[in-house]
Amino acid sequence: MDNTPVQKEYDKAEARAYILGCFEEQGDFKEIVDEKTLGEMVDAVMALDEAFMRETGADEGQVYDDDAAYDYMHDKMMAKFAEHKMYMLRLVEDYMDYNERYLDSLGLIDWA
Repeated sequence: MDNTPVQKEYDKAEARAYILGCFEEQGDFKEIVDEKTLGEMVDAVMALDEAFMRETGADEGQVYDDDAAYDYMHDKMMAKFAEHKMYMLRLVEDYMDYNERYLDSLGLIDWA
């Protein structure tokens, strides 16, 4: 019997729901922004992550550079949500952690 985990397909809506659920469970951002704004922030950071992957070729098999991705998303999120820029460091870090957990749960991360 093969115990290799089955790799699943990435589902953007499922990823969004998972990430928002993690933010909800963590709780800090509920005290800072309303649910609608948090959803907008998650949508924006997810779109930036996708753009970074396209621009660097990570979506085509190139190495995903966590540090460069963080800098890319953080800079753009601080500009987009200037009124909340003091929280963007934490939001982007948390997003990256939650997204990594989601991808890992699907078997989509190659740790080699």
